[in-house]
Amino acid sequence: MPAKTCDTCGSEMIQKSRWRLLLVGLLFVAAIAGVRLTPLLWGPAIISMLTGAYLIIWATLGRGCWCRTCKKFSLGAW
Repeated sequence: MPAKTCDTCGSEMIQKSRWRLLLVGLLFVAAIAGVRLTPLLWGPAIISMLTGAYLIIWATLGRGCWCRTCKKFSLGAW
């Protein structure tokens, strides 16, 4: 498989495990269930849900590719 280059800076992109990113993202999104326990968990649950959504988008649309130089992932990676 040819190495993918970053659209922004042109350096080589690395690929993270898409399944692991997706699994962790789904677990973070599942943290919203803690909101029912107490209102004190609303803030952390919202932050966890947003982080999970970011990881899910990275795993699906970004295909797990990440540039070490500019710290971005491209939505058109492959």
